[in-house]
Amino acid sequence: MSTTSGFFISRSGPGLRSFDVRRDLKPVADLVEICFADTLDPDGERYLEQMRSAAQNSSFLQWASRASEMSGIPLSGYVWEADGQIVGNVSVIPYSIIPNRYYLIANVAVHPAYRQQGIARKLTLQGIEHARKRGASAVWLHVRDQNQPAVQLYTSLGFVEQARRTTWYSPASLPDSSLPDDIRITQRSANHWELQREWLRRNYPPEVTWHLPINFRLLQPGILGTISRFLNGMTTWQRSAFRHNRLLGVSAWQPSNNYADPIWIAAPPETESDAAYALLVHARLNRPSLRPLALDYPAGHAVDAIRQAGFYDHQTLIWMKKDLNSG
Repeated sequence: MSTTSGFFISRSGPGLRSFDVRRDLKPVADLVEICFADTLDPDGERYLEQMRSAAQNSSFLQWASRASEMSGIPLSGYVWEADGQIVGNVSVIPYSIIPNRYYLIANVAVHPAYRQQGIARKLTLQGIEHARKRGASAVWLHVRDQNQPAVQLYTSLGFVEQARRTTWYSPASLPDSSLPDDIRITQRSANHWELQREWLRRNYPPEVTWHLPINFRLLQPGILGTISRFLNGMTTWQRSAFRHNRLLGVSAWQPSNNYADPIWIAAPPETESDAAYALLVHARLNRPSLRPLALDYPAGHAVDAIRQAGFYDHQTLIWMKKDLNSG
């Protein structure tokens, strides 16, 4: 028996049970923090604090105990318990992309003192079975590209890589970079929307970006876009990049309450690097709010250009899928 980072460790009586939001929310937050401390960004840290705060809110706990399957936050899942202490966790989060219903397997965490015992495998298998029983067509998960043991585990369970995405951040300060002389930036016009939407769909497919605050209705021009932005209380700041008369790409910035404001880059492969560099530098120089920017983008795309624009990569996630219809 020992204590690690304030976490009680016992070697007796391990077991799997369902997550109980009324008593497990804070211990699971503590476990996730221990397991992912080196990769948490400010939004992740704030989210854990929200979990701990919710654990003290009796009204929330009463609602959450009844609504676990209707929520997009991790209220459903399983824990691995040893002698009354939670040492493993898996969250199962339902979501739909019409006409399919999926589950995301998330927060697979095992306390360091309990690893190499097959707990992560058993938790993941339980998450898969949870989704299968509820009629999901597939389960998804994402894992850091540097976490090769986890990648190997999920591959052995039948998950197949679908995409890799990198999260980038910029500092709040103004950039040292300047715009190329042959590129001009204008306000996005309505006649750019069709190409912008096509490029956005390529860079932000719903299967791996459903959790991001990107909403095409809020970006579209005209009366429908205006109404959508008004009803959502949202403003956007959109710009187009040109070389001579050729449209290179389009950016869309929106304010947020998170650590950084999201910016979306839409560009075809042949002009992606030039567009990303120019639009990101311009956004850092001219955007309405001098806050850090966050860019979620396909891994390996325009890497040098994004770095030259003053962004640094936080992490790259591998998105993996297991089809449940084929057994």
